Amino acid sequence: MIKLKDKVSAFFVFFLITSSQVGVGVLGFQRVIGQYAGHDAWIAVIIAGIAISVIIWIMYRLLSHHDIGDIVAIHRFTYGKWLGAIFTLLFTAYLMLMTAVVLRTYVEVIQVWMFPHIKIWALLLLILPLVYYTISSEFRTVVGVCFLGVVYPSLLLLTLFYPLKYATLTNIMPVMDHSVTELMQSSSLAVLEFIGFSALLVFYPYIRDAVKSQTYAHLGNGYSLLIYLMVSLVTYLYYNQTELREVIWPTLGLWKIIELPFFARFEYLGIATLFFAILPNLVLLVWASARTLDRTFNAGHKRMAILLLVILFVANIVLTDRMTIGVLNNVLGNIGLGFLFGYVPFLFVLNWIRRKGQKNGP
Repeated sequence: MIKLKDKVSAFFVFFLITSSQVGVGVLGFQRVIGQYAGHDAWIAVIIAGIAISVIIWIMYRLLSHHDIGDIVAIHRFTYGKWLGAIFTLLFTAYLMLMTAVVLRTYVEVIQVWMFPHIKIWALLLLILPLVYYTISSEFRTVVGVCFLGVVYPSLLLLTLFYPLKYATLTNIMPVMDHSVTELMQSSSLAVLEFIGFSALLVFYPYIRDAVKSQTYAHLGNGYSLLIYLMVSLVTYLYYNQTELREVIWPTLGLWKIIELPFFARFEYLGIATLFFAILPNLVLLVWASARTLDRTFNAGHKRMAILLLVILFVANIVLTDRMTIGVLNNVLGNIGLGFLFGYVPFLFVLNWIRRKGQKNGP
C-alpha cells in the first residue's frame, strides 16, 4: 500500500493531466489535423477534447473499484496473473512508444532550428540524466515538475496575440464548410495530442481522495483543449490552407514573426521555454512505465527506470530521418485511438462483468 505521506492533493491532478497532454505536438498539430477538415479543423479539436473527457470518466469508473487502483491491479483481476502481466507489458510498450516519439521530435526541432550540427546522442545525454534524477525520487518530485511544466510554458500563450495583427478572417470562412465525416477524421488525428493522460491509469493510487479528483482531471483536459483551440485558431487565421501544407511546424512560424528590440530570434526562446512542457511528458511517462514494470515483476523502480532510459537512448539514436519519425507518429496515433476508444471501454465492460460474476458467485 502507498503511504499517505507519499500521496498528493487531488488539486494536482489538474497539472498532471495538462502536463501530460501539452507538449511538442503543439508545434505542428495544426497542419496534421487540417488534412481532412481544412480551416474547420479547430472544431475537430473541440470534438477530440470532449471525447477525451468521456474516456477520463470511464477510467475513473474503472479505477475506483480497486483497492490499489492502477492498471496492473485491474489487469491482474480481469485476466489473471500471467495474462494480466502480458497486457501490462503491452501497456508499458505503448507508454514508451509515446515517450520515444515526444523525445525524438523535440530533439529534431532543436537540430533543425537551433543547432543543426549537434549530435543526437549529445542532446540525449543532457536530457535523459535529468529525467532519471527526477523519477528516482518520490512521486512528489514528478508532480512538482508537472506543476512547473504547466505554469512556465503558459506564458507563451501571450505570443498568440502578436500574429493576430496579420490575421485574415476569411481564412476560416465559411465555418462548418466540411462534412461530419471530415470533422471526425480530423478529430481522430487531434486525439493524438491528448493521449499522454493514459498515465492516469498508473498514478491514480498516488492521489489523496482520488475519486474526488475527477473534477480536476476534467479541468486539466479542458485547459489543454483551450490551449490547442487557441493555437489552432490563430494558426488558421494567419496561414491560408495552401501555405499551411508547406509548413512542418506552424507554431514556430508564428514565433518567428515576433520582433523584440532585445531578442532577434524569438523562436529560440520559444523552443527553450517549451522544454519545461516536454520534460513533464518524459518524466511522467517514464515514471509510469517503470512503475508498471516494478509492480509486475517486483524488479525495483530505479533499475527499471535505468533500463527504460537505455532503451530510449538506443531507440532515439536509431531514429535518424523525418520520414521514420512521421511513420512512428502515425503508428502511435492509431495505437492511441485503439487503446483509448477501443481497449479502455472493453476493459471497463469486461471488468464489470468479472466483478458482477464474483458478487453473484457461490
